[in-house]
Amino acid sequence: MPTDIDSPIKIMMVAGEHSGDILAAGLIKQLKKRYPQASFTGIGGPRMMEEGFESLYPMSKLSVFGLFEVIKHLPELLMIRWQLKKHLIQQRPDVFIGIDAPDFNLKLERDLHQKGIKTVHYVSPTVWAWRPKRIKKLIGSLNALLCIFPFEERYFANTQVPAYFVGHPLADQFKVMLSTESARNKLDMAPDECVLTLMPGSRLGEINRHSLLFIKAAQRCANKIPGLKILVPMADQACKNVFEKIYIESGIKLDLTVKILDSKIMISASNYVLTASGTATLEVLLAKKPMVVAYKLSPLTAWVITTFQLLKTPFVSMPNLIANKAVVKEFLLDKATDTALADELIQLHQQPARVNAMVSEFMVMKDDLTRDADTQAAKIVSTLIEGTV
Repeated sequence: MPTDIDSPIKIMMVAGEHSGDILAAGLIKQLKKRYPQASFTGIGGPRMMEEGFESLYPMSKLSVFGLFEVIKHLPELLMIRWQLKKHLIQQRPDVFIGIDAPDFNLKLERDLHQKGIKTVHYVSPTVWAWRPKRIKKLIGSLNALLCIFPFEERYFANTQVPAYFVGHPLADQFKVMLSTESARNKLDMAPDECVLTLMPGSRLGEINRHSLLFIKAAQRCANKIPGLKILVPMADQACKNVFEKIYIESGIKLDLTVKILDSKIMISASNYVLTASGTATLEVLLAKKPMVVAYKLSPLTAWVITTFQLLKTPFVSMPNLIANKAVVKEFLLDKATDTALADELIQLHQQPARVNAMVSEFMVMKDDLTRDADTQAAKIVSTLIEGTV
């Protein structure tokens, strides 16, 4: 039920990229039910603005990925954060919510918290995977850390970080499943075709690094699986253009369809998925489709991570992190070859018992992740606003 508040609530947020924009938009929608007169300002994207959010800077300014890519944009990012902090301290919001983007938000949250402003960070930084010393930045900086995976709440249980597992919003989107038959009908595909979906990434850098690798792996699969259909969902026209250019220049001929559309449709239509590590692995898990995971980094970033042993977890894909065991095969850095990827996909095709075991694991994980995350997150934020915790 909406809460009666004498003066309008001021909620300020910062989201740094597309996934954060989606998370924040769902949270805003639920908070508006509780506080219809609330104002929402900060930095955000189109989904947030559709919910009435006022963005003081373009979200694209924060959408920088990779160790050395961030360094190039560092002066501008520091200036934006300084200006925003000054504005936030003047405005004294009822709560500040940083949506992911830890390198930008954690310092901002600490500064605001020290000024007596309530702070929330939505999506745990991956301190369990790399740079674990960042946990020190969380202690004494937050009133609440909203976790989207159950293992994260457990990780922080013996620390001073106030962590709460709220479920994953993406799991809520997959609550109503699209059947394989319905997905194929949408794509004008026959029900008995064997379909491999390629998901090389959502960022241009990822698409540049993975596309040729995935195309070559698909060619090897097509040589072993007669009539194999290849689907490639792309986030936008720029991504589609890059992928199609790489495909044409490869000279490889596949029965291939590339479309800009909701990836859920192509995942649901597939028998198997070859995907880059990231949120896409969670989408495939939730759609309960067998997958093979690969990931490559720029040579310089890969050298830094390998040389200084920055990765502190044996897994990178969401299914394996959630289960804390190797449910799906991961091929990382130099191990990600077209031969290795194709061999694993062909083995899945030939071993239905392995596929069934993988899908059974996915079903258990999906049930645990589906908790109406937007509503759970809004409840915790509202208790902070109202001072009940």
